[in-house]
Amino acid sequence: MRIKRSGEGGYMKIRHAILASSAFVALVGSPANAQTAQPEARDGGLEDIVVTAQKRSENLQKVPISISAISEERLQATGIRTTQDLPTALPGLQVLNVAGAITPRVHGIGTTFTSAGFESPVATYVDGVYLAFGADVSMDLSDATQVAVLKGPQGTLFGRNATGGVLQVTTREPEQGYQGLIQTSLDNYLTSRSNLFVTGGLGENAAVSLSAAYAHQDEGYGTNVVTGNDTYRLGHAYTVRGKLKIDLGPDTTLLLSGDYSGRGGSEATVFRPFPGTNTTSPVLQPRRAWDTASSVDADNRYHGGGASLRLEHQLGTAKLTSLSAYRDAYHSFNFTPVPTAAKVLDVYVPETSRQFTQELQLSSTGGGPLVWTIGGFYYHNRATQHQVSTFGAAFPLPSLGGLVQEFPGRQTTDSEAVFAQATYSIAPHTRLTGGVRYTWEKKSYAGDLIVRFPGAPAMTIPGSGDLKFGKPTWRLSIDQDLAERVTAYASYNRGVKSGGFNLHNPVGAGFDPERLDAFEVGIKSELADRRVRLNVSGFYYDYSNIQVVLFPGGSTEVVNGPKAELYGIDADFEARVSDRLRLNASANWLHAKFLSFPNAEFAYPEPGGEPGPTINASAAGNDIPYAPHFTYVVGVTYTIPLGTTNWPSTRTTASTAAFTARRTIFCVSPATTSSMPRWRGRPWTRA
Repeated sequence: MRIKRSGEGGYMKIRHAILASSAFVALVGSPANAQTAQPEARDGGLEDIVVTAQKRSENLQKVPISISAISEERLQATGIRTTQDLPTALPGLQVLNVAGAITPRVHGIGTTFTSAGFESPVATYVDGVYLAFGADVSMDLSDATQVAVLKGPQGTLFGRNATGGVLQVTTREPEQGYQGLIQTSLDNYLTSRSNLFVTGGLGENAAVSLSAAYAHQDEGYGTNVVTGNDTYRLGHAYTVRGKLKIDLGPDTTLLLSGDYSGRGGSEATVFRPFPGTNTTSPVLQPRRAWDTASSVDADNRYHGGGASLRLEHQLGTAKLTSLSAYRDAYHSFNFTPVPTAAKVLDVYVPETSRQFTQELQLSSTGGGPLVWTIGGFYYHNRATQHQVSTFGAAFPLPSLGGLVQEFPGRQTTDSEAVFAQATYSIAPHTRLTGGVRYTWEKKSYAGDLIVRFPGAPAMTIPGSGDLKFGKPTWRLSIDQDLAERVTAYASYNRGVKSGGFNLHNPVGAGFDPERLDAFEVGIKSELADRRVRLNVSGFYYDYSNIQVVLFPGGSTEVVNGPKAELYGIDADFEARVSDRLRLNASANWLHAKFLSFPNAEFAYPEPGGEPGPTINASAAGNDIPYAPHFTYVVGVTYTIPLGTTNWPSTRTTASTAAFTARRTIFCVSPATTSSMPRWRGRPWTRA
C-alpha cells in the first residue's frame, strides 16, 4: 500500500488522500473518559472555556483579552498533531518551520529567522514554562488538553518577547483514577503515528502520569532528482513526558514534570527557488514545489528536554506559586542555498541552548472587589552556534573553491523582572485593570570568523560585545457588562522584544530591542440561553524599531530599522444548535504594512530565471511578510447516536487568503460510552 501524491502546475495537491486511523482505549477503575475532563455544558448550553491568560484560572468570556482556544476534543477532531498544524484551527496564527525550528506569528507579528539565542516575539509556554529555543517549540500535541493563543502584547505577566502574543500549551496532569489511552494512526505519505497516556494514584496523596508519542514518515513530500532521495520527510519523532503530583498537605501541592524529545529528517531544510526558476548556477529546477535538484540531501536533527518543579501553597486569601525549570537542547541542520548537481556551497549549523527559569508569584484568592497578582521572574540562557560554510569547486568564483568559513559564537543572557497587576471593580458592572512590569537584561557575546583557504593557515577574526537594557511594559484596560453574559472592553498594552547579537556573524553589529504599542476593543457575548458564543475584537498596533533580517554579502544579519502599522478584526463564533449539531467559525482580517523601511533588500529575477543582483530600496507601503490579509476556519460537528456508540462527524475548512492555501478535513469518529475498554476509528479525507 502506498498513498501517492500528485502534482499540478508545480504545486503539490493531495486529492482525497485517505487517512485510516484506529485507537484502543483501556480504562481501569474509573468511568470511561481517557481524556482530561472538559467542563460540562450548562442547561444544554455551551461549555465554559477556562484559560490562564492572567496567571489564574478564569472563564475566557471574563478575560478582557482577545483569545482563541482549542480543546483536546477539537485538536483530535481537526487532526492537529503538532504545533505546525495549529493554523488549521486558529486564524490569525501563522507557524513557520525554519530548518526544524518553529517560529509562531500572531497578527503579522513574528520573525522569519530563528537560531539559538534569538527568541521569538511570540512567547511559547508549556504548562507555564517558557520555551526560548525555537527547536523546542516544534512539538507533539498528543497529550495536550488545551492550546490557547493570547493575541497582542502580554508583556506585563509574560515578560519581554511576548510582543505579538503568547502561545500557551497545557498538557494532561496526573489523576487518582487509573486510566489509559493508546492510539495509532496511518496518514498520507504513509506517516504512522502512535501515542499513549497512562495515569493513576500512588496512595491517597500522590498520582503519576506518563505520555509517549512516536511518528515516522515513509515517503517525503518531494524528491531530490539528483540523488533520488525523498525531500521534506520526517525520519522519526518521539516524545516522552512524565509527571508526579503530590499533596503535601491540605494547602500545599507539588508537581514534578519531565520531558524528552528527539526527531530527525529533511523537513523544512530543503532550499529551492520558486517553481521553474533557476539558482545562481543556471540549472533548471523541477517544477513541483517540494522537489529539488541538489548535490546535498538536506537534514535536520534535534534532541532535548527538561524538568520543572511547581509548588503551590495556599496562604489564607492568597496563593503562593513557585515554578522552577531547566531545559537543555541540541539542534543541527545542513543544506545548500545553491541547489545544483555540482557542489557549490554547503552549510552545516549545529547549535545548543541551555536555560533556567524561576518564577515566584503571589495571587489573591479571596473575594472582594480587588483581584491582584505580584511576582518576580529570572531567566538565564547560554546559547552556542557553529556555522560551517564550505565552497565547492563549482562556485562561480573558482578562486573560492575549497574555501571553508566557520562562525563559532556563544551568547549568555541574564534577565530579571518584577511585575504586578490588579483588577478593581469600580462599579457593580465595571472593572479597571492596570499592570506594570520592569525588566533588566544583560547579554554577553563572544565569537570568531575563521577563514580557511586550501593549503593556507586559518585566519581568525574575533568578535565580542555586551548589551544591557532596562525596559518597562504595561497594561491598562477597562471592561463593562452591557447585559447578562455580554461584556465590552478596551485596552492599551506595550510589549518589548529584547535585543541581542548575531551568533553567525561575529564581526557584525548587535541589534536593539523592538517595541509595540497595541490598542484593542472588543465584545464577548453568550446568547440564546448560552447556546451561541460570539466574540469580536478590533486592534491597532504601532510597531517600531523592528528587528528584520538582511543578507549583506550573502551572510545573514538581524538589524533594526523599520516601522510598521497593523490593524484588523478577529471574530470567533460557536453554536450548539442541538445536542447533536455544533457549528464553529473563526476569522481574522489584517492590514499590515511598513510605514518606513529605507534600506530593504530587493532581488529581481533575470530574464533566464536566475536571481538577479540585490539592490537596496525603500519598502514603505509594502506588506509585512507572512501577514495574510484574511484567514478563516469553518467547522461542523454532527453526532449520530447508535446504541451505546456516538459517531461524531466533523468537517473543518481552513483557508489563508494571502498564500492561497486551503485545508479541508472530514472525520468520523466512533466511540462507545460504556466503561469497558473501547476503540476509535477515524476515516479522514483532506483536500
